[in-house]
Amino acid sequence: MMKRSKLLMMVAVLVSAFTFSSCLDDSNSTSYPSYERIVTVGTGGLLLHSDNGEKLIPMNTVTGLDKVERAIVAFNLYPEELNGTTLESGKTYEVTLDANYCYNVPTKKVINLSNNAEAQDSLINSQDPIVNVEGMYVKNGYLTAYISYSFSNNSQYYLDVAYDPETDVDLSTNTLTLTLYYDNKADYGQYSMRFPFSFRLPTELYNRFAEASDEINVVLRYSKEIISDESEATCKMSKTDFFTSIY
Repeated sequence: MMKRSKLLMMVAVLVSAFTFSSCLDDSNSTSYPSYERIVTVGTGGLLLHSDNGEKLIPMNTVTGLDKVERAIVAFNLYPEELNGTTLESGKTYEVTLDANYCYNVPTKKVINLSNNAEAQDSLINSQDPIVNVEGMYVKNGYLTAYISYSFSNNSQYYLDVAYDPETDVDLSTNTLTLTLYYDNKADYGQYSMRFPFSFRLPTELYNRFAEASDEINVVLRYSKEIISDESEATCKMSKTDFFTSIY
């Protein structure tokens, strides 16, 4: 079986593991920060590239932020009197992060099934239905979606996204089709969770779509709990979004 990163199971464990610890004392924080973004984390956590297009420079240290690829961060502008400003794509802002509301976004690579018998053998058992996929988009090299799913606290579970380059790349319609594979490792789910997950797109797909128009249709197929057949989520992306602009 191929190696797959283990996702945490119990709600309490999930929340505590995804929440970062701050090097500052945030125990007196009583209000939610002014801003929230999903970001790609640069080297050392010194620069955060927002999916909205802003660049954020943290003025405080949040332990563990430099160890993840993607995160939800909540923050105020630095200095505080700038709060209330409408943030603009392409601009850089100094920010103070609130570690009480910063979370790791689970991130994995999209799997290329071509000549990958190990991956195909592993994913064939990952066909459990999920509740729903919402808010899917592609930015900065990552497909991100809010996935609702049921799970048991007695077993580990897996989420993966894969594609077959021979059948899932349709240049005639500029369409990339991906499939979500879920294995809850249990007969039934005791709990439900809705959380954003990110999947790093293979950059080799850029060459496949090199002659296509800039706008690419992305389809994510998945098995849904409330109906017996497949469902799908769709969005559009730019060819430049195959690449990440932060390191």
